Amino acid sequence: MSQPEINKNNLAQKLDRYLQCIGSKMFELRKSRNKSIKMVAKATRMSTGIISKVEKGQYDNLCLSRLLRLCRYYEVNIIDIVSCE
Repeated sequence: MSQPEINKNNLAQKLDRYLQCIGSKMFELRKSRNKSIKMVAKATRMSTGIISKVEKGQYDNLCLSRLLRLCRYYEVNIIDIVSCE
């Protein structure tokens, strides 16, 4: 395997872990507030499918505006959500 391929795979793995971290935080926020995916989707004007994929760490098209909408809805600082180590 060439160096660029190794770096590309490593980056993809890091991105997957990062999305999983954000997703699990979003899931915990929703559950701790006793909200359904449908309620969150309606309040944030996102589809239930997107909310579900975000929470599972499977939505790799997560843009800043969507993340900010979710953070505003849950009344949390975005820094707390994206701080994943």
